[in-house]
Amino acid sequence: MCGIIGALADRDVQRNLLSALQQMEYRGYDSAGICQLGNDGLQAVKAAGKLANLRDKLQRSSCCGHVGIGHTRWATHGEPNEINAHPHLAAGCAIVHNGIIENHAELRARLTVAGHNFHSQTDTEVIPNLLAELITSSDDLAAAWHHMLQSLEGAYALAGLIEACPARLWFARKGSPLLLGRNRDGAAFVASDALALAGLADEIMYLREGEWGYVEAGSWQIFDADGQPISASWEIMPPATANSGKDGFRHYMEKEIYEQPAVLQRILDAYLDVDTIHLPDAPWLLNEPLPQRIVIIACGTSYHAALTARYWLERYLKVSVEVDVASEYRYRNPVIGEQTLLITLSQSGETADTLEALRLFKRTTPHNRALTICNVASSSLARESDGLIELHAGPEIGVASTKAYLAQLAVLSLVSIALAHRAGAMDTPTMQQHLAQHRRTIDQISELLASAAQVNSAIPLFSHVHGALFLGRGPCYPLALEGALKLKEISYLHAEGYAAGEMKHGPIALIDSNLPVIVIAPQQYHLDKVLSNLREVQARGAKVILLTDLRQSDWPDDVCRIFAIPEGDYFTTPLLAAIPLQLLAYEVALSKGTDVDQPRNLAKSVTVE
Repeated sequence: MCGIIGALADRDVQRNLLSALQQMEYRGYDSAGICQLGNDGLQAVKAAGKLANLRDKLQRSSCCGHVGIGHTRWATHGEPNEINAHPHLAAGCAIVHNGIIENHAELRARLTVAGHNFHSQTDTEVIPNLLAELITSSDDLAAAWHHMLQSLEGAYALAGLIEACPARLWFARKGSPLLLGRNRDGAAFVASDALALAGLADEIMYLREGEWGYVEAGSWQIFDADGQPISASWEIMPPATANSGKDGFRHYMEKEIYEQPAVLQRILDAYLDVDTIHLPDAPWLLNEPLPQRIVIIACGTSYHAALTARYWLERYLKVSVEVDVASEYRYRNPVIGEQTLLITLSQSGETADTLEALRLFKRTTPHNRALTICNVASSSLARESDGLIELHAGPEIGVASTKAYLAQLAVLSLVSIALAHRAGAMDTPTMQQHLAQHRRTIDQISELLASAAQVNSAIPLFSHVHGALFLGRGPCYPLALEGALKLKEISYLHAEGYAAGEMKHGPIALIDSNLPVIVIAPQQYHLDKVLSNLREVQARGAKVILLTDLRQSDWPDDVCRIFAIPEGDYFTTPLLAAIPLQLLAYEVALSKGTDVDQPRNLAKSVTVE
């Protein structure tokens, strides 16, 4: 993986390919390349590192053509270098690929015996070689392409070129997202991300699982997994896919941190009607009998939001709430049972492990309901679930999630309040008080962002350290996990989040004067016990940063730094506490000189296992 683009037009498409690849830079990548099919046949140019390196090489090349494919790669098989970069070519065939071909070793061995030569360490290189082999024994290129797909095991999104058919762009999708695009000028596109087509396409179509086909001269041929033709169903390109730039901020991440009050406002506008909560794309959640059990599946930052919701839901619904990372859930033969609600949580809605966990759940217990909470209403998770709650965060370009995380917390808090009210565990006046606090939180977050300078005073504490420890209790324990994740993602410092009460069972051995400890201690969650844990680490020489909503008169006077936040309620406190943690990670990363928006080795949308 990471970013795929294919283009076919009545003019040279190199500029379109580069524009789309630039739009997908936010996904994270380690190399890039394009291939165009013109009068001189297939011409590929590839480069390791940033897209600027590819542009420099293209200026010195004669690569051109009315049809082409491009790719930004995030390494899965083979180190990040030019040889392993996509596209991969073999005997008149060129391919770009997201996903993992699980039987690549078997195919490579078979094709090597047949006389094919391999140059890269990638699993992808078997695809053009296999296609070339099949073309030699078939006059029907579509049949050869379909046969190739049937021979591949694993996940793929593909765009391809075949020299024998120089005006045709090929595509296929299984287990990894891919969409088609077209504009009024007759140009056609294939992409892994709608954002790639901003400014290029007027209409798009999301391919469903197993679909494949080709486009030539404005004519689309699309088939299902069995090879049966299907008709295209186009929709207007969503305006939200337009990338508006950094708007004067230093990085996209900084911009997205400052967008969070507006994100929360959009969420409340979408789901609050005066003093009631409504869910237009999942009305059954508030009408059908309450579940006896809830399972929440997520990965990374989304997993931390899910852990927070477990505290909220179990407190009021008195039902078991299980939270698991998708990559573990799908392989441990989970016991699901009847009357179980599945909630999948994802920013992109295309996270491979989360999507497969949803499919496992629906296969195993088809009568249970599955709800998706994600930021992309047209995503695979949204289309395959029984209901959707959209995050309304807008495109998130920074690889380290900020506004999507806050949006997940906000949506999950509204779901928890609505279900608590339905269960009779929260009366109407109490529900209305919590909703009023959500509205106040918009201004409180704005105030926190206006006082962001309080975070800067702590940056020197991270100049010569061997890591950092984040501590919290209750719903602030997952917040400690998230604070640690943000710091390590973009500053490359080792950081660990821990339940404050569990800290003495191991991590306390790490504590010395070179370990900053961030203690998250709001009044809502076991304040006295957390302050006791603070004293335990302080007694061992730790540099303590206290994040709290205590009045200034109650602040301890012997900690290194204090991050003050406004007082929230049981549901909104994590939304408020997240802001200084995000700003801390951002400012520490700036002091380290790292690539904040595109940190090394990370990808925005993880569409492979």
